[in-house]
Amino acid sequence: MKSFADYIQVDWTEATVALPTGITMAYTYCGPEDGVPLILIHGVTDGRISWSQVAPMFAQRGYRVYVPEYRGNGKTDKPDPGPGGYTVETHAKDILAFMDSQHIDKAHIVGHSLGSLICQLINIWHPERVLSTTLEDSAVRCQPNEVLSWAHDGDGKDYLGVHGYDKEQAMPESFLKDWADTPNDSEDFRLATLEHVRQMPYPVWNWLLTGLNAFDNRANIGKVSGKVLVLWGSEDVIFPKKDQDELKAGLTGCDVTYKTYEGGSHNFHWDSLASRTWFVDTIDAFIKSL
Repeated sequence: MKSFADYIQVDWTEATVALPTGITMAYTYCGPEDGVPLILIHGVTDGRISWSQVAPMFAQRGYRVYVPEYRGNGKTDKPDPGPGGYTVETHAKDILAFMDSQHIDKAHIVGHSLGSLICQLINIWHPERVLSTTLEDSAVRCQPNEVLSWAHDGDGKDYLGVHGYDKEQAMPESFLKDWADTPNDSEDFRLATLEHVRQMPYPVWNWLLTGLNAFDNRANIGKVSGKVLVLWGSEDVIFPKKDQDELKAGLTGCDVTYKTYEGGSHNFHWDSLASRTWFVDTIDAFIKSL
């Protein structure tokens, strides 16, 4: 079977590293070796594909760009975590261990969706390791949430949730196509995105979504510190305006800048050439203003 990663051609280097947290993590890197480290942390079922168009754009601007695939995604290990799933705390520990493995003392960290929740915890736990924090389509908590609850539990009719296909041990093709649907202008990107979720082992859907849905950072969101950029697509149906209002109310301990990409989806950094260019330009300008 052709790997999801073979559907795209990206000017980056692929590698793996064994981490003390118990997994072997796959990652890619690009950009000048002496560039300022920039770590891109993807969303819940996205892997390296999420950043395959964006990472080279940052590299061209002089950053040393790292794209780790956290557990459950891409070519990284997918161990059984037990009933609690892959928690955001577990992912954050893996990313910190990855930074240690690459001798990255400090970095600009950019997270999308679940990746932004990981960034929140890294910022809170180890602010001394963060040069800046960018949160794209983020939230303070994941429940109650209509979309995330549906993704995990289903609707009892057309889609049965992450336990609804235990006999087949495969998510339905109709769900996968809807989940991976994107208006991206590259056919290779669209194919890679779909193949990534097709090739995820069935149990991983439960492990990823269970851990994600348990996230609730209301008690500690005020501890996020330093320079923070919050980006949001105005048509985000997963973390809509009410989630952004709650996030804004909680970010009281940092120097924060808010930017909205009008018409952008929950995944606006890959919606189109225009949206990903805006994404890179906005983060680059923010970092250079510090």
